[in-house]
Amino acid sequence: MKVIMFFIGIMILANCSQSRQNKIDNLAFSSGITENYSRDKKQIANCFIENVEYFRKYHRYDFKIYVNSSDSLKQEYEEYYQKYPGANRDPANFFEPYASRFDLKQDKYVKSPVPTEQQLTVTVDTIVYSQDSLFCVAFLVLHLHYDEIKGLEQKRDEDRGYSAKAVIGYRANADEPLNIYPLKKHSVIGFESYKAASTMIKDLYFNRLKGIGSTGSVYEGTKFKQNVGDKGFFKNSPYFQRYDDKFFNFQMYRHLGKDYPYNYQQCR
Repeated sequence: MKVIMFFIGIMILANCSQSRQNKIDNLAFSSGITENYSRDKKQIANCFIENVEYFRKYHRYDFKIYVNSSDSLKQEYEEYYQKYPGANRDPANFFEPYASRFDLKQDKYVKSPVPTEQQLTVTVDTIVYSQDSLFCVAFLVLHLHYDEIKGLEQKRDEDRGYSAKAVIGYRANADEPLNIYPLKKHSVIGFESYKAASTMIKDLYFNRLKGIGSTGSVYEGTKFKQNVGDKGFFKNSPYFQRYDDKFFNFQMYRHLGKDYPYNYQQCR
């Protein structure tokens, strides 16, 4: 009898887990979905790649030289980044890590010598839209497949090559591309499969987003009362409240007590 009850309990837990995943999938596809769903998925994935590639091509990794340099060299740096706005730092540490490789001889990170599209596959698994399709939350699965390069860090473990992130997408008009902004509350790193990474990232945002905003961010002390997919999420979540007459909260970050807009590449 005890054995029978044990197996009944296992079946109940399995059914509950599957029911929760079905609920996530149903919510994901019921929130203002547009007829351009496939187009948006491809565009968001390309936008992520483009942002990583921008850091790979234009970020300068010898910043320590700048700190102790002459005024003339500092001016050179400033002029350099005027040509490449936003390439000097990734405030959310969201794209730049995929643009660099560790140089074993120099003991520092350098820009990867391999184009991003050859070493990173980005797939948009699911998009949840606002009713007007101007806002969305998209869940991305990233697969790293770095080649072995002499003098650089070893090839990543293929068995743990999948990661997942979430982004907020925004456009002023439903026919425009979505610009993407980092969601930093949760991320998934080093999973063994696409399915495992995508399941975990969606579970985190659909079930564990509620709580107090992170210290040191524009959400510090703010109460999050909705998970992604909850009724009123796009209307009431602090992410989508106005920071000022130009920006929403999700477009801003805080650094050393001051707030700034993200300066990532636009997806046009």
